[in-house]
Amino acid sequence: MKIKDYLPSIVTTGNLACGFGAIVLIINKEAAFAAWCIIAAMVFDGLDGQLARLLKSNVAWGSHFDSFADMITFGLVPALLIGSLDALDTHVAIWFVCFFYTLSAVIRLAKFEAEINSDNVRSKYFTGLPSTLAGGTVASLILLDSYLKTTLSIQTVSTCLPSVTFILSILMLSKVQYIKIVDVVKKKHGPATLLTIIGIFFTLLVLFILYPSIMLPLGFCVYVIIGNHGIFRNKIIQASG
Repeated sequence: MKIKDYLPSIVTTGNLACGFGAIVLIINKEAAFAAWCIIAAMVFDGLDGQLARLLKSNVAWGSHFDSFADMITFGLVPALLIGSLDALDTHVAIWFVCFFYTLSAVIRLAKFEAEINSDNVRSKYFTGLPSTLAGGTVASLILLDSYLKTTLSIQTVSTCLPSVTFILSILMLSKVQYIKIVDVVKKKHGPATLLTIIGIFFTLLVLFILYPSIMLPLGFCVYVIIGNHGIFRNKIIQASG
């Protein structure tokens, strides 16, 4: 076994480290910084899979290690984040929603593992909202909540978070198909479409640099809504018919 075969797992360790760091920050009541740890973990989670395919890594336990790291970072940490918000009355119902979110994320990851082991054909779509994106959505809303509280003294986001989290949990368990953004970007595009994509990318990048606490939740919420392949496929079929 070569060292390069373990590089994806080393990157996955970065994901796990971010999850662990987020838990430490939650204990120290630093919710915003903990949310940024989840966002950083998403970068590691995206890189390890791409790196494994690029290097053709054949470490048998690599995918299982990735799922366990995701379970902590995107299944447990977001639930702890919501439960730790000072604006919320830590009623038993809130903790039930937090547990239901974690349970949904674990089931979603278990189903994903089963699909990988039973079928070698890589699907074009995610079945159910990926736990990574659900965790990222929660983290981004925590950042938006912190921003609005600091600048405008608005607590609307934290009040709505339990309901949003419950919806995300249902979406993770659902059979709704979500597009894979990486595959969409990798598709061959014409010059005009490619220039449009590049223009949109740099525009969003500038806006993200200027307003990260606004652009992140906006991006995640847009994906949760329009990333649903089935809804838009049906609309296109109905329109053409």
